[in-house]
Amino acid sequence: MRGLTGALRADFRLSGRPAWGYGLLCALVICLPLMLGVLLGHLQMGASVALGGYLTLFGDAPGEPYGDRVRGLLVTTTAVTLGVGLGALIQPGPRSVAVVVVGLVAAAGVYWPALGTPAVLSVSLAYFALPGMSVPLHMGVTAAGGLLAVLVVVAVWPVRRLRPLRRAVEEAGTALADLLAAGGRAPLADESWEPLRWRAVTALKDLDRALSLYRISVEDDRSPERLPATLARVFQHTIALRVLRAAAVEAGIGTEWVRELDEAVGVLARALREAALLGGSSRIPEALAAIGRFADRVDEIRATARAGGTPLPAAVLVGQMRQGVDRIAMAVRSVARQAAEGVEVGPRPPRFVRPRRPVVSAGHHPVRVGLAVITAMTLMVLVHEHYAKWFVVTVAVSLRPAYRDTVERVLLRVLGTAVGAMAAAVVLAIAPGHLYLTLFISVCAALGFALRGSGYGYWAIFSTPLSLMLSDFSLPLDWGAAAARVGLTVAGGALALLFARLLWPRGHRARLTARVAEMLDSHAVLVRSLIDRDPAQVDVRGFAAADAAGRLADSLDLLDKEPGGSAPRRLRESLTAAGRLRDNALALLAVPPPEEGAGPTVTVLDLVADRLEKVAEAVRTEEAGVPPDDLDAVLDELGAYVDALAARRLDEIAELAELAERAERADPADPADPVDPADPGDPGDPAGPHEDVANRMTGLRRRVRHAAAAQPALRGLGAEAVRLAALTTPRSRRPATPESR
Repeated sequence: MRGLTGALRADFRLSGRPAWGYGLLCALVICLPLMLGVLLGHLQMGASVALGGYLTLFGDAPGEPYGDRVRGLLVTTTAVTLGVGLGALIQPGPRSVAVVVVGLVAAAGVYWPALGTPAVLSVSLAYFALPGMSVPLHMGVTAAGGLLAVLVVVAVWPVRRLRPLRRAVEEAGTALADLLAAGGRAPLADESWEPLRWRAVTALKDLDRALSLYRISVEDDRSPERLPATLARVFQHTIALRVLRAAAVEAGIGTEWVRELDEAVGVLARALREAALLGGSSRIPEALAAIGRFADRVDEIRATARAGGTPLPAAVLVGQMRQGVDRIAMAVRSVARQAAEGVEVGPRPPRFVRPRRPVVSAGHHPVRVGLAVITAMTLMVLVHEHYAKWFVVTVAVSLRPAYRDTVERVLLRVLGTAVGAMAAAVVLAIAPGHLYLTLFISVCAALGFALRGSGYGYWAIFSTPLSLMLSDFSLPLDWGAAAARVGLTVAGGALALLFARLLWPRGHRARLTARVAEMLDSHAVLVRSLIDRDPAQVDVRGFAAADAAGRLADSLDLLDKEPGGSAPRRLRESLTAAGRLRDNALALLAVPPPEEGAGPTVTVLDLVADRLEKVAEAVRTEEAGVPPDDLDAVLDELGAYVDALAARRLDEIAELAELAERAERADPADPADPVDPADPGDPGDPAGPHEDVANRMTGLRRRVRHAAAAQPALRGLGAEAVRLAALTTPRSRRPATPESR
């Protein structure tokens, strides 16, 4: 009960600023036909046009690029028009046909979300409507209302056409600024880090999608096309910075560099936020100065490491962090410059990209909704009263995939109907007449659509009287009718709860096995793609792995909402481990590449991918355990390999220093001198023997740079693979782990 109360409070908590301008536009779509119908004496026709516009606006997505919005509105207009025609066609026919048809439409609306709620609403309302218009006329006026909604939405396009793109840029910039501030400072707990990471990934996807719906020609500024790649670099290096920082802190090389790194990252995060929100940033010089102080500290640590006072691998880590911070700073400066120039695209029609494959909803829920609506229709066609539609509509819109969501929706529906019906009855009792009713409907439309995106509870309050009064606009509404509608809504909610409780109430647990195996396979593919080090492929595989983890998280959330359901804690923990594995994968991509055939990097990646694939197969087949491999042994050897390379590098530095000293003492005219002072040293290295020989880029130094910087990421990949195996192996047959032994 406490959880239900908290959920209802969340429904009435405003999550953002209400869209008052959008609410007024929607009120215009609904109010204008009603007013014309009242003035011209065609109440039913005016109400049908307004109802068509209202149902079409269900399919609108405010804030999205206009290409997506217009396509969605046209699809909804078509679905509503055909639904009205279908409802009017089956109205005079056999009742059994109506029962089956409305039930199938309800199931189809769940199976194919493109149809959604407007389709079943249009069929139900048209079937129970009082006769008065022919089928073609009814479809025509409904389509006119939908096209009016499309026209009003598109009419503001010249003024607001860039707002969705600018909002996407602002959201991506602020999300990455929050991630940068969290990733470069003291490490957050995974429970706090994952939401920030997921928000950043989602914002980058939304920016790419928003940009794809704008026509950008050669005459336009190309900065909008460069922004996603620039912000993606900030994301990648922020993830790597978090992994490297944790490893360097664990190495214990002092605390001064931590303070200066925190200062530099904090200023960079504030600069990125200002650039995204204000179109430029004045903090760039301050950030560069802070980065310079951090770079000086890194140089001191590296000098100490060359003298043997600091472990060389730890010095390599802070040096890699310095490079990462420099790249983040360059990206932030690019974002600030591009934002200062403005996100501008020429005023051409919105781009209609090729539609993707239709999204469908599988599982038991479409069947459950169809059976529930068939039952509701069977009960209501016995009386065939026009107000019986509220029973059917309540069942159709209240039944949700999860039982707890159904309970919340029923409560909101009953509350909205009670408030709306009583308010309408009071309005008509105080000031009867259709003009006053039109005014009341307009106020409800403006408030409901303005609050729709920021508080669903308020939308439920205002949308219910809208549907009620628009469908019965030409009929008298008194206290008795209001009470009947409230009673039918309560009864419909009770039927929805009954079907949610009796038909497949625990159907989501059966999906867990497939979702877990899918998550493991996608992460194995991600790890294996790191071998080729193709950033584009790693990005694609990383997004696919994150999506698979998101689908498993959705299944666990739905499982928590089942009657008496509780998602296994170990699977929740596996999502955290999978997130850490993806972080380590991005961190590995950010470090210098290994030389071909050098080091254990490829071996570790292959073994990690093999381990994940074997666990996925074990999950599918529910086998007793995972075949053994050499992953643990290779991870144990990784530290010894890095230490050996570091020791060899220190010997090399000492030898180069000795050669340089001999070169300085040598007489150039003496042919017996074995040291040539003109020797350029390492091929490709501009430094001669009289320069800092410790900084010469020899082959050994390249191997040390890669091995020391990659070691934390490789250890993280291996550890999270082992952890995922322990958490996802079926519990009844889980093999013994070293911890359990």
